[in-house]
Amino acid sequence: MNIRQQLRQQLRQQYRLSAGAFTLILLSSAVHSDFSSGFSSELSSELAWSDAPAALSKAEVQLQSEWQYRTADTSFNLQPRLRADFSDTLYAEQPTSRTDNYPAGSLHSSGPLAQWDNVRFDIAEAYADQYFYGVSLRSGKQQVVWGQADGLRVLDIINPQDLREFNLPDAEDSRIATWMFNAHIPLPNEQSLQWLIIPDLTFSELAEPGTAFAITSPELAPQPVAGVAVNQRPTRRPDGNDWEHGLRWSAFAGGWDISASYFNFYHDTPVVYRRLNTTGSTIQVDVEAVYRRSRLFGLSASTAFSSVVLRLEAGHISRAFFLRDDLQNNGISQSPELATVTALDYQAPADVFVSYQFYQSRILAYRPQIIRREISTRHTLLLKKTLLNDTLELSFFALLNRDYNDGQLRSKVSYQLNDRWSLWSGADYFFGNRAGPFGQFSSSSRFLIGWQSAF
Repeated sequence: MNIRQQLRQQLRQQYRLSAGAFTLILLSSAVHSDFSSGFSSELSSELAWSDAPAALSKAEVQLQSEWQYRTADTSFNLQPRLRADFSDTLYAEQPTSRTDNYPAGSLHSSGPLAQWDNVRFDIAEAYADQYFYGVSLRSGKQQVVWGQADGLRVLDIINPQDLREFNLPDAEDSRIATWMFNAHIPLPNEQSLQWLIIPDLTFSELAEPGTAFAITSPELAPQPVAGVAVNQRPTRRPDGNDWEHGLRWSAFAGGWDISASYFNFYHDTPVVYRRLNTTGSTIQVDVEAVYRRSRLFGLSASTAFSSVVLRLEAGHISRAFFLRDDLQNNGISQSPELATVTALDYQAPADVFVSYQFYQSRILAYRPQIIRREISTRHTLLLKKTLLNDTLELSFFALLNRDYNDGQLRSKVSYQLNDRWSLWSGADYFFGNRAGPFGQFSSSSRFLIGWQSAF
């Protein structure tokens, strides 16, 4: 074992010890402290019906609590969560069939602590905040947001996602918090550095085959060939000692909020390799999913002109992986990718908010065999209107994917009854070519209602 491996092993041991100590401190605090002012809970429920007649596509109940405890120089936050869905469309029939996106056999896993059929218990977040010499350090299971694009991931790739409902949940609900060290270091002249060390290699949780939002688009999932057998090999995860890390510089200058970021990471969805295997008269395709490492270099900037905000975002990924329409190079082409977002936000009179985003992604080493287009273009439009002293909110979101002329329309009406109760209703509609990343869910369009109670 070389010096680097020894150092990683020592840091990993220290990390596990700190995570365990953190948990013990929280439990001890819960026993010996009065949480009357540091405890809150939210109980919510959401029902959804797909556009198929009388098809209940979601029946979820969620209870999430938050415990907070503060000492002279440290604050602790723990958020346990219990979720259940009784529609049998979001969870797999057997919990053991879900992919190994969570570290196996690890005490610091970001996955469910317990799961019974369609019920799971997990920790949404659990972290400690410390301050010393002007430095802010957050250690534990947490979300970190880079970038400001709505519904489009360019820089916001620090946390993996729960994709069992594709992109329909709000971003803060779809991100899977992971265990990390997150340090904010102030610098002179309104500058700062953020340093991330992430030993928790948790990846996005995809919808299971046969569920409402299972991926079927040829651009995203390999298509089976009639008459050819498929040998599915186990997913290959990274070495447990191979961590992720990132650095972000932020500043305010000349009326602009600007940032530059670097992230050394693993893609949150595995690369699916396909190899033709011919043995005698038997022909089969060996399929193996492998998590691959890459680097992100990002820039962002925003400024306000009266009631208009301009947002700019760009991310260069050193190694992106794209499905091919043949089995050359094991069915995958590798290329750098450059993605950009240009957005305008307008706070109009009468409490109306309008936001438009233009997104483009370019494959820098394009090959004709790649299924995706060389330049992928998307447009989004968000409209919001508040009424009745901000207790009633109307929102509408539209996304058009020019690659396949597919997309989605989302509408929602929310009403805040009082400080504790809120109600909402809405519709999620997918349209377009079924080969597209949004059109593939044309049969999963839905109408939904929900409520939430805080106590």
